Amino acid sequence: MADEDRRRSPRIPAKTTVKLRPTEGTTPYMLSADSINISEHGLFFVMAGPVKAGTRIELSFTMPAEVTGTVAMKIRCIGRVIRVEDKAAGDGKTGVAAHIERFETILAES
Repeated sequence: MADEDRRRSPRIPAKTTVKLRPTEGTTPYMLSADSINISEHGLFFVMAGPVKAGTRIELSFTMPAEVTGTVAMKIRCIGRVIRVEDKAAGDGKTGVAAHIERFETILAES
């Protein structure tokens, strides 16, 4: 079954900065990534560093109004890496698909 067939909500093309940090291990700082698309339950982003499928991560980014149905919202969430694509962006960056397990709104933007 294709990934598109398993999604509970459609992915919206959205370019935004994503800050992330593995919740396991000893990475005390946030890494930076760029989203490619976002949905209510997940996102796909590219980053310079490696990450393994199954890794739990803390993420913060702006959820676009097209996804929330109202206004853009800055959110912080906990997710899990479900797929990693080496050099997916064509510029040597790693593509990462992550499932959002839970989130909280930091600030609604108008």
